[in-house]
Amino acid sequence: MSSVLFDTSLCALAVMCSVEAGVCVYLTAPRQMLLRKALPVKTGLGVAVALALAALRLFCQVVGVFTAVFALAVVLMSVWSLLPLCVALARRGQDRS
Repeated sequence: MSSVLFDTSLCALAVMCSVEAGVCVYLTAPRQMLLRKALPVKTGLGVAVALALAALRLFCQVVGVFTAVFALAVVLMSVWSLLPLCVALARRGQDRS
């Protein structure tokens, strides 16, 4: 039972690191809409790479390498697709008031 809980915790931590990596990459974009000014590219991408590698290592503790890479790619693509959409929808609601 504790092994299942430990594996689930590692996967949850890996997903959180992956999401944070995706957000860091988004915040380096010049047209991002969360911050007034985009993060410096070297800083944002450096932090994103470190978080992505940490997430990959955590995923590899639970599943195989190819599955870990696929899981990381899926989480990053989801963040890069949904984050701008959510920000745009939130901004649209603010503009009307």
